[in-house]
Amino acid sequence: MSFEAWNITRFMFVTGKRREIAGASELITYLDRRWVREGLREVFGAEFGDGWRIEEQPVELLETGAGTANVLVRDAEAARRLVTAVTGRALREAPGLEVCGVVSAGFGWERPGALHEAMAGSGRELASVRTALPGPDARFQRLPPVDYCRATGLPAARLLRLPDGSVEARSAEGVAKWWAYGRQGEELGLQRLAELAGTSPGPLRDVVEHLNDRAEWVGTVYADGNGLGQIFGAFDRCVPGASNRGYADTFRAFSQGLQACTREAFASAVSELEARGAALKCGSVPVLPLILGGDDMVALCDGAWSLSFTEAYLRAFERLTGEREAVAGPLRRFAEADKAQFDSAEPESSPSEGPANGVRLSACAGVAVVKRHFPFVGAQELAYALLREAKQVKEHVPGPCSAVSFHVLYDSTRPDLARLRAETAFVADPRGDRDGPGTRLVAQPYVVGDRVPAVPWVRGRRWGDLVGRVTALTARGEDAERLLPTSQMHGLRESLFAGPQVADALFAGLRVRYDGRGLDRIGGDGDSLFWQEEPEGGRWICGLLDAMNAVGFVPETGDATPAPGTGSRA
Repeated sequence: MSFEAWNITRFMFVTGKRREIAGASELITYLDRRWVREGLREVFGAEFGDGWRIEEQPVELLETGAGTANVLVRDAEAARRLVTAVTGRALREAPGLEVCGVVSAGFGWERPGALHEAMAGSGRELASVRTALPGPDARFQRLPPVDYCRATGLPAARLLRLPDGSVEARSAEGVAKWWAYGRQGEELGLQRLAELAGTSPGPLRDVVEHLNDRAEWVGTVYADGNGLGQIFGAFDRCVPGASNRGYADTFRAFSQGLQACTREAFASAVSELEARGAALKCGSVPVLPLILGGDDMVALCDGAWSLSFTEAYLRAFERLTGEREAVAGPLRRFAEADKAQFDSAEPESSPSEGPANGVRLSACAGVAVVKRHFPFVGAQELAYALLREAKQVKEHVPGPCSAVSFHVLYDSTRPDLARLRAETAFVADPRGDRDGPGTRLVAQPYVVGDRVPAVPWVRGRRWGDLVGRVTALTARGEDAERLLPTSQMHGLRESLFAGPQVADALFAGLRVRYDGRGLDRIGGDGDSLFWQEEPEGGRWICGLLDAMNAVGFVPETGDATPAPGTGSRA
């Protein structure tokens, strides 16, 4: 049987208040940290433990994490009672959070491959059940008429006294988030997050207040592993032998190892930022973890450090998944099985398409950098869309390859990535050929890591290429003036939207005037700002716009780092 918390994004980001977001993060983890285990003790007895195995006991907890849980149960009626216990706790303690549970059809434990088939069936049933259930809004009707909650828009359930002494009507969902966070001075909901962030609740409370009240820019970071769907869909290839016990133990170890890699990668990125001087006066790095489970990472970060944090996280995640045998072992067996299948398949297939090539996992991330009072739901939607854009790297680079896409939002309109990217695309190419492949003014996504296959597509798209362009734009001479004047660079930026030919003409003039000052680092092929995307005949790409948007949000050099909250346009 399987459980899943479904509407995590809406539940967490429906409000822009960082305190309630942190409380929502705490409630989401109750499924895998409390509700399932307490439900197991309620149904099967207080003596239940994680060491129970289905061969000797009536139930076995297979794995939990990231708002999911999988359980093996001998008796179908007991399994249904467990679903009732867990979902009932969710309704009472986290109103507004959708938690589904399904019981799969029975299977013979001794039959090889039966557990893999049962888990695949549970996944399909979960998808149909969660789409058939009415959403949480249907539980909170407005008859008779009642006041509404300013944070969630749902009907108010009670009055809540805020830290400043004011009183506000709040919904049952909003009140639950406040209680999960803890009363003033307790920060109960921050204890777990503080442990993940390598600090204590007090300093992390200062981080929450910094992100809510003091930071000029706030970055929403979404990161997700690559190829996990393919691996879990064929996890039987990752298991030595064909027994269900071997499958269960390997699946549990892989899931736990993957969660450990995610948490350690987060801690590594935070430590790296601390070494660069990112810590606030309270001693904590301005990063607030919200979701660290499975291969998923969602965090809020001071905008000035958000891109550097994300790049450090992606590098660490890829390295750690290759070092941890509980993860690398199944990946290795998956790769070997994939290669064996390729060797006996038609020539159209390619073993390089397998996600485990290189015996490590990669990840992609999207970063939306917005003003701190920008509606949070818009920021998270943009970050998720950027994550999907970064995932396109899998179409161009074989094997594991991490990548990041970002956007710094300077206007107050509701962000739509498709619209934003359409504004940076032209039909014409720099040669003036209207029938050419076209031009794109952004080079995203950017490839992160040192172990990137040497394929032509990554040219100009490595993280180091972006940092090099930012460094060229911000380099200063002995008189402390920028070698490339800001006004000239703004004029060059504006010329991009007049067309590639206009931009290249201005660029040629600037190269004469500012020869030797680093303009070659922001250019492309020859004397052009653009380079042609390979394979040959691809679009023309420019990296200037990305670099100018990133000024103030990535380190300019190895020693020059931005102070928290100082991100600004070039």
